[in-house]
Amino acid sequence: MQTTPKYRNYVLFILFITYILNYVDRQLMTILLEPIKEEFGASDTAMGFLTGFAFALFYATLGIPVARLADRWSRRNVIAISITIWSGMTALCAAASTFTQLALLRIGVGVGEAGGTPPSHSLISSYFPPEKRSTALSLHATGTHFGILIGMLGGAMIADAFGWRMAFIVFGLPGVLVGLLLALTVKEPPKPNVLPTSRFTDDLKSLIGLPAFTLIAMAGALTGLSGYGLGAWSPSLLIRIHELSLVEAGLLLGGVGTIAGIIGAVAGGLLCDRLVQRDHRWQLWLPALGALASAPMMLAFVMWPESQFWSIGGVKVPVAMVFMFLGGILSSLWIGPTYSAIQTAAPGHLRTQASALFLFAFNLIGLGLGPLVVGMASDYFQASFGIFGLRYALALSMIGVLIGSVLFWMAAKSYRPQPD
Repeated sequence: MQTTPKYRNYVLFILFITYILNYVDRQLMTILLEPIKEEFGASDTAMGFLTGFAFALFYATLGIPVARLADRWSRRNVIAISITIWSGMTALCAAASTFTQLALLRIGVGVGEAGGTPPSHSLISSYFPPEKRSTALSLHATGTHFGILIGMLGGAMIADAFGWRMAFIVFGLPGVLVGLLLALTVKEPPKPNVLPTSRFTDDLKSLIGLPAFTLIAMAGALTGLSGYGLGAWSPSLLIRIHELSLVEAGLLLGGVGTIAGIIGAVAGGLLCDRLVQRDHRWQLWLPALGALASAPMMLAFVMWPESQFWSIGGVKVPVAMVFMFLGGILSSLWIGPTYSAIQTAAPGHLRTQASALFLFAFNLIGLGLGPLVVGMASDYFQASFGIFGLRYALALSMIGVLIGSVLFWMAAKSYRPQPD
């Protein structure tokens, strides 16, 4: 499809805004975990289920059939409908009067978000050539970090002033307008080699049979288990152990996480697009090295003594945040290159489904089990270590990112790009 650079950048921008809202709606539950836990009297295990598995089970499993629909119908329309659903469900979370009701509404958010990321990756890959794809997908991925900043800081401030329910209303409703704008202004490009009569099982076999695909999916899943576990419970770590307020935790994690994530994601995309001109395996070598280097930094963030901090502008800043910043840069290097590797390894008519299958493993294991496993381990360790049990639970979860790094490296050996 012939488009001007200005228009394809516009498409990227709209999908970037959509991705921001996607992560704002996810991140709200993370920063509001403590006040919600207090109101409903829930355990860490229950909150880990609510933050992760209740959302991820439907988000991950529905992603594949929705992606199949997008490959055969309209990726633009699927995204527009999806953002309307997840935004509406987010706003309705404000009306939940029981833990069960809130869990069901979070499932609804997961159902809506199932149609967001895979079609977006496929659209971007249709608009941008292979030599610019890692950078484009990395820029799109920075939406996660802006979403974290807005969700963390904005959610904390609104909850502090008006209660946690108002935060869901404020950040849920704008998505409906973005969905309408996307439907009216984004063109659906043609998909090459469309095979409308192919069966789902045939498509699935084709994707699983791609060189390195399964290893890439498992590498992302185990890396995500550590990352999502840390992301979901970092606010609680700062509140319980470092004795920060809800707003202070949101400010620090939102600001530090956003800056570090953007630096890492953009640098990873730009660096990868240069390195793959020498060897295509850098699309997986770079994620392997970034994940490996991030593990000791994140471990230092979790275990650094709570007695060491600075006071900056009246805000208590734990020294541990230095390691969160460095680890955030390194752990974000994998995003664009990995998504690009998935899109480049898949035939054009299966790109949305390839992204969905990767995200199925990444989200079911990473997002679904990460917060839940950390929550269960925290409840277990609290019997011996009290509030410090959360610290040891997070440290234990770092095993996942180390295994993920090894699997990324192994996948590079058999990785083969498809002709565009």
